[in-house]
Amino acid sequence: MEESQPSRMTERLRELEPKHLGGVLALVIFLIFIFQNIDDTQVEFLWLDVAMPLFLLLLLTSVLASLIVFFGSASKSETKKFLIL
Repeated sequence: MEESQPSRMTERLRELEPKHLGGVLALVIFLIFIFQNIDDTQVEFLWLDVAMPLFLLLLLTSVLASLIVFFGSASKSETKKFLIL
């Protein structure tokens, strides 16, 4: 009879850290989001008239909003520095 030894895959799974599992979970959720939102959406803004997948529109919108918040908070912190001096 063979002794039951843990396989190499089992050993590697035990070495995984929680941050890696969180990253894999985030990737799976992101891929599910993409595959559920692949339908084209018509976007009309000023003179632009564009058709793009819904997931791309949502991704671009969230990136743009994040950049606005980032640069907006950076400018406020610079203003506070000048007010303190």
